[in-house]
Amino acid sequence: MARTIHPTKEKLIATMVSLMDENALSNIQVDDVLRESNISKGSLYHHFENFDELVEAALIQRFAYGVDISIELVSGAVNGALTAEEFVAKIIEVTTITQGRERSKFRLERARVIGLSVNSPRLLQHLEAEQDRLTAAMADVVREAQEKGWVSKTYDAQTIAVFMQAYTLGRVIDDVASSNQHVDSEDWNNVVNAAVKSLLTV
Repeated sequence: MARTIHPTKEKLIATMVSLMDENALSNIQVDDVLRESNISKGSLYHHFENFDELVEAALIQRFAYGVDISIELVSGAVNGALTAEEFVAKIIEVTTITQGRERSKFRLERARVIGLSVNSPRLLQHLEAEQDRLTAAMADVVREAQEKGWVSKTYDAQTIAVFMQAYTLGRVIDDVASSNQHVDSEDWNNVVNAAVKSLLTV
């Protein structure tokens, strides 16, 4: 069942997400959100316990955004391929997109949200729910590919789904390295693709 959210709450979150695109989180104030959204302070506090809860909702949405895109891409590979070989080729295309240097900010933001959740039980609770949703969605796509005979059933679909998210997030290790120490992107993709081929090939 699709999740429903009140339009006002949705607009507040969207406004916060948008402001975070252009501003450091520490520089965004309640008044900025109210001005940009044209929503009253009373309405904000009707939908959120406090400003921190709005910030957390925006962080969770940003955390999930890129993963949802990856799930759509993998789903497109499953539904668009006619053979196992074509499926693997499409997954390699997905790797090139998701591992790109230009997605460094997204990976760093995801790592940041995970770190912030250590000291915030409420954020951790929301993060757990969202991560469960993301992994379940990716596992469903993997399971579909397994039923088509394109992905080995040696490993559980959920385990593969976690792995596929983990190697993308894991590149944050290279993202935080000094610029003259970054690994070659093509070499990184080759390593990931070799692992993916070994994992997925029946």
